Amino acid sequence: MTTKTVLLTSGTTWTVPSDYSTGTNATVTVIAGGGGGGRGNKDGTGSRGPGVGGGGGGWSESTDRNFTIGATVYINIGAAGAGGTSAVDTAGTSGGDSWLNWDTGTQSSTNSAPASNTAGLLAKGGVGGTYGKSTAGGAGGASGSGYGSTKSSGGAGGTSTTTARGGGTGGGSSGTNLGNGTGGGANHTSGTSSGGGAGGVGGAGGAATSTAGGVGGYNYAVATQAAGGTSGTPTGGTGAANGGGGGGGYGGSGVNGSSGGVGSAGAEYSITAGGTAGGGGGGGGGGGAGPFTSGSGAAAANYGGGGGGSGSCGASGTASGVGAAGAQGCIIITYTVSAGGSFIPAWARGSNSILGAGVPI
Repeated sequence: MTTKTVLLTSGTTWTVPSDYSTGTNATVTVIAGGGGGGRGNKDGTGSRGPGVGGGGGGWSESTDRNFTIGATVYINIGAAGAGGTSAVDTAGTSGGDSWLNWDTGTQSSTNSAPASNTAGLLAKGGVGGTYGKSTAGGAGGASGSGYGSTKSSGGAGGTSTTTARGGGTGGGSSGTNLGNGTGGGANHTSGTSSGGGAGGVGGAGGAATSTAGGVGGYNYAVATQAAGGTSGTPTGGTGAANGGGGGGGYGGSGVNGSSGGVGSAGAEYSITAGGTAGGGGGGGGGGGAGPFTSGSGAAAANYGGGGGGSGSCGASGTASGVGAAGAQGCIIITYTVSAGGSFIPAWARGSNSILGAGVPI
């Protein structure tokens, strides 16, 4: 049987199309929005320090949605969490939940988040990253708080382990159909460089070293990792195709911190109208600095990746780096197309056709 896969990235309703095959079950996937990365500050007293990465959005899927042609189905697309940008010491905001409300028992939909597996699907948004020394990254959207027959959690943002002038940490990746998302990389304990972003289920982002930003986590298909920034190439590398995480930026005591590398979009699902979609990788963290300016975190990828956190700097520097936004969520629906009729016009039947003028057969 022929199937069709549609991608929903906006709107509040979906109308079941006329080519939906009545009596068949559709597969619905929801991916939540990723959390934004935090913005750090100058190194100083108390908890001041680098920004940490946001958590990736959760993922939920069910294969038992039996829709009705023409019905209005209420949905919500999880918004991307904003990065901490307005002021120093600013946390990123959490990503929004994604859900689809369709009750398999009553064959109806209401405009509210479902409260059971029967009522629909829901994936939780990733938590925004905060800032500071020895600070955990934003938590990934928890599978236990979602609804669906199969669920996975988003990866957490990287944890800050630095004691001074720290780089930001990487954002977590979205959950996927292959398992939980992975965590962002940590910054370096001596305060230089930053953590790498996370990839998909293939592997977590790498921790920074004393001379380079952390490598990005590899994607669900191949073990290719984005490079971390170095003194020769300071900006972190872009995440490997199909859901890899971005590399962390470079930093040090005598240079400006550089930005992290952006995550790569997921590609687990082929969309009938063209293109692919899936769980995205997290953004890399920005590099730390001494008496100079720190680097910015990098943006996460569609759908559901967490944003990277910014670096911090020494007491005489300028903490200009900012936290990056997470990626928005989406809904993916795969359904069986109705067979319909085949039409053969009269001219194609020949003069001896017993069916007369063209009619469906």
